Amino acid sequence: MKINKPNQRGQIQLTFSWIYIAIAGAVILLFFFSIVVKQKQVSEERLSVEVVRIMESILTGAGVSESTKNFIDASGLADYTLYFDCIDSVSEFGIQGRPARAQNAIDPLFAPKTMQGRQIIAWSLPYKLPFKVIDFLLITSSSNKYYLTGGDGVFVNEFLNATEGFNREYVTDLSEIDADSEFDVRIVDADGTHIPGKKVPGSLQDFDDLKVSAVVFTGSNQNTIDFYQKEGLEWKKLNKNPVRIISLGGERDAAKYAAIFAGDDKTYQCNMQKAFRRLEILSEVYGGSGIAELQVGGKLGELQEYYLSQGLSAHPDCLGNIQNYPDHLTESLAALKSRAAACQLEEEICLDLISTAGKIQDLNNNLRLNCIRLY
Repeated sequence: MKINKPNQRGQIQLTFSWIYIAIAGAVILLFFFSIVVKQKQVSEERLSVEVVRIMESILTGAGVSESTKNFIDASGLADYTLYFDCIDSVSEFGIQGRPARAQNAIDPLFAPKTMQGRQIIAWSLPYKLPFKVIDFLLITSSSNKYYLTGGDGVFVNEFLNATEGFNREYVTDLSEIDADSEFDVRIVDADGTHIPGKKVPGSLQDFDDLKVSAVVFTGSNQNTIDFYQKEGLEWKKLNKNPVRIISLGGERDAAKYAAIFAGDDKTYQCNMQKAFRRLEILSEVYGGSGIAELQVGGKLGELQEYYLSQGLSAHPDCLGNIQNYPDHLTESLAALKSRAAACQLEEEICLDLISTAGKIQDLNNNLRLNCIRLY
């Protein structure tokens, strides 16, 4: 009896056919998978571009209106992390991990380094030195929690009243903090007695280090700032030297408020440089392009021309405050312009802006009596 053996060659061909089909199928699946992935990436990049464009429009609009707060619904961005940075006096913001970004070299933007939340808050505050220089835009979100402590009560009460609708709370002691782990926590030590040399509060010790920071006001009049970041159970001071608040003080001091919302000392000082550059330009608007050489122009030149036309004896105090008295506006505006320019190169000189701006403020108040004011 003859037994028929299977055709081994046919079996091998059949096996190779199945292998070929499997490889071809895998290639086809990989091709379509790569298309899906590519389309997803393109869609996400388009979305990030659109989000950044919308954010840019929102922030631009918010900065136009002085002393206004905008509470912006950002529930559609809740899964995205926004970042804010500032390098060489140019602010940058966008979505973390995405290429889309926007830059701003004009408007000072004070915001956390990263931010995530269902509501974005943009608050515009005028910065004056002594006349209005520019509006600061303070940015935060519903997921950023601010704990205020210390101080004489005046500034704390002022801040709490001014920030109605913000996620903030006053505590007499940091042990009272009971924050949700979803929040990014910023502690505001109003008198410098609760953070330096102390441990991180127990309720915050399990938080990620990047989610907990502090700003501390120090100095005889709380006119200097230190920035801290949580590092394990300790506080790490970020700035080497105390950062001076360059302002004339007063209610709702924009330079002081800006420190509370700024991510760290570097972004704070970077954005302040925009204001100093603007101050240099405005000095020429008020005093003329040649004011640094005591060549009067601008509004001051118009005032000078008007009072000279009236005769030297008609308004002696007016001309005196403009050009004749030992301390006069011409000399003070020249100093303001020169120091604003120098401040952009050397931070120590920025301190001189305070005394110079104060002198201009006093002279302008003198003009208020019987003369036309400079501003």
